Amino acid sequence: MVSYTGGCTCGAVRYEIAAESVRGFQCQCRDCQRDTGAGHASVAVFPRAAMRVTGDVVENPRTADSGAEKRKGFCGKCGSPLYNKPQNVPDMIGVYVGTLDDPSGFKPQMVMFASRGHDWDHLDPALPRVPYMRPKS
Repeated sequence: MVSYTGGCTCGAVRYEIAAESVRGFQCQCRDCQRDTGAGHASVAVFPRAAMRVTGDVVENPRTADSGAEKRKGFCGKCGSPLYNKPQNVPDMIGVYVGTLDDPSGFKPQMVMFASRGHDWDHLDPALPRVPYMRPKS
């Protein structure tokens, strides 16, 4: 069985995911930029039911750049951003790759919200760029 582990900066929140990633992407939406303090967030999407979390997570409701509602999860102690729960896809969760104990296997498939990107944020030029949300498939 595949298993991923990760957590926040201070160690108060830990998680385990017992599934393969469904997709991976770089997101340049303004919400992800603000959460990471960078030009993009690296996100791996997993089935929500496969993730087990221990520790105090604070979830804040947000409206995505797309207009969809979501809940962002942060460590209640150190504030590290951990995940994104889109309300319109209740069976999936987007995990910030930097919170994985071993993020080395991450392979993004596209850049989403590329229209919100900045020239100084250099991402792999071979990745397909989608101006806003990924196409529905």
